Amino acid sequence: MAQSKKISEYKFPIELFVVGNKYSRDDINQRLDKGRIDGFKGITEFSNCFALVVTLEKKDKPKNQKYKDFFKNKREFFWESQQPGITNKFGSTNTPEMSCLLNREKPSILFARIIDKTKGKTNKFIYCGEIEVESFDNGANNLRPFGVKFTTKEIPKEIPSDLSDLINWKPSNNSSLIEAENLAITHTVDKDSDINESEGQGILTNQKLKIAIENYAMEKAFEHYKSQGYATFDVSNKRNLGYDIRCERPGSTKYVEVKGSHKSGWCVLVTKQEVDNAKKQPVDLFIVNKIKYRWIDEEIEYECFEGEIRIMSPWKPNPNKSSLKVINYNFCPDK
Repeated sequence: MAQSKKISEYKFPIELFVVGNKYSRDDINQRLDKGRIDGFKGITEFSNCFALVVTLEKKDKPKNQKYKDFFKNKREFFWESQQPGITNKFGSTNTPEMSCLLNREKPSILFARIIDKTKGKTNKFIYCGEIEVESFDNGANNLRPFGVKFTTKEIPKEIPSDLSDLINWKPSNNSSLIEAENLAITHTVDKDSDINESEGQGILTNQKLKIAIENYAMEKAFEHYKSQGYATFDVSNKRNLGYDIRCERPGSTKYVEVKGSHKSGWCVLVTKQEVDNAKKQPVDLFIVNKIKYRWIDEEIEYECFEGEIRIMSPWKPNPNKSSLKVINYNFCPDK
């Protein structure tokens, strides 16, 4: 007996849909030779694309289903995943399906409407064409839904009125919109990135989050060295020293380079100045990884917490069992 195919093995007939036109779920499904869009999860994988089917207004939904989906403008669309769980393959950034979507291994297409019903009549979805992942929230750690920022690729310059209304709609809670936007831009996707790369620090393009993580790692370093009886001095704003903290106690001086990361690995980015300095004099490399963060909407800032600490004292950039790659440098200590 032949085994039935999974929906992800069937092709979605993108060519049968026109940007700006309206389609019900039945309209969409009737155009499919095989398979059906997943109306419950709002996202379905096909062999040639991911189809997102979204209702923007969530005011009548339970609190745990008020997902933040909205257009910021005609070029930027924000989408939030459902709750993570064993049965939800699109609730976590590290499932094979979600990794495929976030790494742009297949195109994504969007059907959206503002509300599900008007005067008891079910509203149709407007086809918005192809959308491309620009960035996403990689700090959810399977504890909450994560956000994704998409760039639209097919919205016309002359926008039909129904599509214009869809794009202009915004959630009533403005702080919720700000939170969604600032979480969804924490990790930028480009052709050289891989969301599954977890060896270490990597490059953060979200400057507010980058600064929050750096400051948190510095706080952890101050706490550690003060507990060892050192007076600590922040010299991170002085150029060309090659270290961030000077620690003093009678008979002992330590120079400390501090690195912070929200990822799970221990690799960190180091500059030529930092490497050269560590070769000239003893320097501690103080790393804090697995730093978690959340958005504090009252202050429009990120709050960091937890994390694991590793200290190399002294740090030797070129031991046999570590790697030093020239990118600035990417240093991987012995595992």
